[in-house]
Amino acid sequence: MSSRLPQAALAALAGPLLVGGAAKLLTPVSQLAWPYRTGPLRAPHGPRLAGGAELAAATALVLLPGRAAPAAALITYGTLTAVAQSLDGQRCACFGAARLATVGRAHIGANALGSAVAATLLTADLPARPRLRGAAAVLAAATTAAAVLLADRRRAKAEETVAHCAEAVAGVQLYVSDNCPACRALKQLIGAMEPVRQDRVSMTVVSSGSELPPGMADMSVPCAMPVDAAGSSVCAPVSGIGAVKALIDTVVIAGPDVPHAT
Repeated sequence: MSSRLPQAALAALAGPLLVGGAAKLLTPVSQLAWPYRTGPLRAPHGPRLAGGAELAAATALVLLPGRAAPAAALITYGTLTAVAQSLDGQRCACFGAARLATVGRAHIGANALGSAVAATLLTADLPARPRLRGAAAVLAAATTAAAVLLADRRRAKAEETVAHCAEAVAGVQLYVSDNCPACRALKQLIGAMEPVRQDRVSMTVVSSGSELPPGMADMSVPCAMPVDAAGSSVCAPVSGIGAVKALIDTVVIAGPDVPHAT
């Protein structure tokens, strides 16, 4: 395993760490859907600590010789796998303020794959090749950033569908979780609305993304489905506090004879 391939594979693991770490450090904490409310990882210091740790790990993957770099990668991605499992169904601000899907099997699987690659590379005694690894890490970071931006744009377009829904929205089926800061903020916003509009919101508390309807399984909470007077879905579901609030604001209050979502 003395070829360039193991070196590039090792450095590629640094790419997502560079993007995730930089995003956490550069994004204002107020814009992060940070899941930790207590302990040393709570905001505002938690995102900075996590981002700094990711950048430090990425640097180690590029510079350390021998088996030290794969060992650092194994520890890092093993930790990220465990964290992803503990955050299943929540927003984690993995890449800053990007509107990504809720943590789920894809996140857990990607981190587990990184752990597997690192474990495989432990069998090789890789010499230090900072230039080669650095170039591969930059390429992997650019690829990761492009994928994140693409996903963010797609989710932004989905949120914009609220304003383009041509059908009348009679109610909203809302999905939240108990440990979601954005959900708590949304509940406060709903509580300030007129009672007749509040009555059109049917709330379901979920503990993971697997409990969401099939068409919403890749969304993060809070997310919502617009429904008509008969309780059937209309238009596309939305995710995020802003999009859900905008959806609730579009509910047509036609009078007491219009049933609310169930």
